[in-house]
Amino acid sequence: MKDELREALSGKTEIDRDRIASLLKTSPEALRAFEEEYRKLAIDSGYHTDDLLGVNSRDMSSEVRSCHAIGDGADSELASRIVTELCGKTAVLEAGGRKRSERYLPVAHKVIAPVTAAEIMTLPEKRRPQLTGTLMKVDITEPSCYAVLDMYRRSQTAKTEKDRQFAYGMFRRGLDILDLDCVLYEMLSRNPNNMSNWLPQISMAAAKHGFFQIPETRIAKVPMPLLQLTRIDYRELTPATLKIVGDWAMQAFRLDTQKTYFIKTGIFSSKFDFRNARVSGEKEVRELGEHLLLIHHQATVMASPLANPCIYGAATTNEWVVREFIEDVEGNPCIYKGMPLHTEYRVFVDFDAKEVLGITPYWDPDVMLRRFSVGFHDSLHDRHDYVIYKAHEGKLMQRYRENASAVSDRIAELLPDTELCGQWSIDVMQNGSDFWIIDMATADTSALQECVPKGKLRPRSEHWLPEGPAALQEAQAFKREERA
Repeated sequence: MKDELREALSGKTEIDRDRIASLLKTSPEALRAFEEEYRKLAIDSGYHTDDLLGVNSRDMSSEVRSCHAIGDGADSELASRIVTELCGKTAVLEAGGRKRSERYLPVAHKVIAPVTAAEIMTLPEKRRPQLTGTLMKVDITEPSCYAVLDMYRRSQTAKTEKDRQFAYGMFRRGLDILDLDCVLYEMLSRNPNNMSNWLPQISMAAAKHGFFQIPETRIAKVPMPLLQLTRIDYRELTPATLKIVGDWAMQAFRLDTQKTYFIKTGIFSSKFDFRNARVSGEKEVRELGEHLLLIHHQATVMASPLANPCIYGAATTNEWVVREFIEDVEGNPCIYKGMPLHTEYRVFVDFDAKEVLGITPYWDPDVMLRRFSVGFHDSLHDRHDYVIYKAHEGKLMQRYRENASAVSDRIAELLPDTELCGQWSIDVMQNGSDFWIIDMATADTSALQECVPKGKLRPRSEHWLPEGPAALQEAQAFKREERA
């Protein structure tokens, strides 16, 4: 049997993948053997890809350090001062669990003299930190906001719809990939999908009604010099820089090295390699900031003109998020390199009308099997995930049918008790008898809209521009270190 399962994963021969899935569904022994072979071939063997979007944060961190013979290198006193500076510019919002904060609170820090460029330049290049609380590396010295705002203007005023759409795409990609300045930074705050925008609202409503749980969550507004690192090729970062990012995250998020965390940006988790999203063990927790940095950098790469397809939006945030990890109590099989395949529900709602618009399984069978089939012959991971999903599909859909109506009704109870506006999707994860609200997004940017009755869904108006001229003046005055 092991030989047949190995062949199913290797892709060397044509297999009846649905027959393999049926075997795994009825035989726990076959499932264990299949997972063992997958781990040998894809995980323990060091199976990897040169595609940055396919590299997990642990391997990338090790790769970057191995490229620098000097090691961590940075002067410890200088690095500590930079971390203190960054913490002084960081605010953290707490929600979920027993936390009910409704606003960002500053991280405690000492007031110190800022680290200067002259101090950094005394170090050998490979030992230099690439940021301070007031200095950051950029490609172009002129503020990016002028180009971005020009494209935004054209998206509103161009004569043809084609030209307006082209300009809008350029505007959105610019938000994701260009060097930051104070205007762009403020515009990133105006993305309604940022977790800080919706989590406190839905968390308080869920606490009032008691049915849904919310993971304990900390959301940090990332200081601009640190966020700018996501616009730099990750392989160019020095170990000294990565160490500072890790130390900053330890303090900003008040991390416990004995805990397991789920991490993401304000809108993107890179969960398709779940090793990016789940952080466990002392070494990983101490490097958690590095993992967040790579996730955000991957999001900027997705918006690059060189990406195929080019997808903007995943990097349109200035928030990083650390949440308690919800351990699987059901023994579900895993896809995406370690993500338990829970039953999940996507509920579309209208907060203005106080109504549920529709509900659909998050792991929709047609969508999932089509996704894994596309890469079935080329990707070992897609071959594994197709078979695992197909074997688990029946259980997922049975549980969905049993609970969808109750989930929809309970979501409807929350709607009058929030101040959120417009139409949204709400993602609910079932774990045993517990139901967790784990994510939200505006309905018009959410997948699986087909469950909403025709004519019910409406586009959301966008408000990207900062208020007042102060941000433009601040952008010009901000201290910037030109990249060598």
